[in-house]
Amino acid sequence: MLNLDNGNNFNESTYRKKFADFNRGRLYERKKASTGVVERILSISDTHVPFQLPVSTYASYAGKVDILQLNGDITDCQAISKFPKAYRVSPMEEIIEARQYIIDLIELIKPKKVITVYGNHDIRFQNYFSKNLDSDLLELMPKTSLELILVDGFNHYDKRNHTKVWYEPLQKVLEDVEIEYNDNWFCQIGESIFCHPLAFKSGNLKTAEDAMNYFRNEGYQFTSLIMAHTHRVGNFKIGNTMLYEQGCCCDVKKANYTDGRLTKSQKEGFLFLGQDKDGKVIKDKQECLN
Repeated sequence: MLNLDNGNNFNESTYRKKFADFNRGRLYERKKASTGVVERILSISDTHVPFQLPVSTYASYAGKVDILQLNGDITDCQAISKFPKAYRVSPMEEIIEARQYIIDLIELIKPKKVITVYGNHDIRFQNYFSKNLDSDLLELMPKTSLELILVDGFNHYDKRNHTKVWYEPLQKVLEDVEIEYNDNWFCQIGESIFCHPLAFKSGNLKTAEDAMNYFRNEGYQFTSLIMAHTHRVGNFKIGNTMLYEQGCCCDVKKANYTDGRLTKSQKEGFLFLGQDKDGKVIKDKQECLN
């Protein structure tokens, strides 16, 4: 009967699976409403493709996320960095891999919305072009790799094989999910600011504290600040503001930036939080995982 009504040719197990997915979402929405949570946000940062953690890392959050927030440094831009490299992964390889990684994340987690900001690694595109191209040509170049992946789309010109492959921007590919890219290093969701600054301080949570002071001086109203960039995990409260450092979502053994520098080790982690109807983080509905 269902096949006749819908013009499908599914078997019984397929319908059972579809209903299980639907029922899981229904029960989640009911539970969310009972706890006062209006919006669930999963914030992932510093994936540093091609060093990213597997998508399965976030499997337990499938169907439980309203907003997937990508908090910068999605790509590493390894080949155009100033750091010495034993090998190179080309920017094109990274962009193609990062694009597929974001698709896989969205298909697994099934958020209603994706909000992305750029990090210092993503903006290496602009920095590299500024150093190596005439200013007139800069008008033709993107600011970050994320623009190409999410908004503009891009061609891969394979000079060796004389081929050209067009990759649609994800805003067109994933039309059932709202994808927002605001071309900035921070965004605000409710009373939470998510940011990926260029600045870095070695003291624990000092970068987050500096960011809090910056946004206060700029007139922003917020009660939580979620900091990417530092590859550390921790949180503490100053006045009415909760500060988080969310860690990184890359394999720190492969992306070993601090080897031999005698600095504190990198920490893998991400943040899952719930906001109430006023946009405030609910204290007992947050998880900083590492």
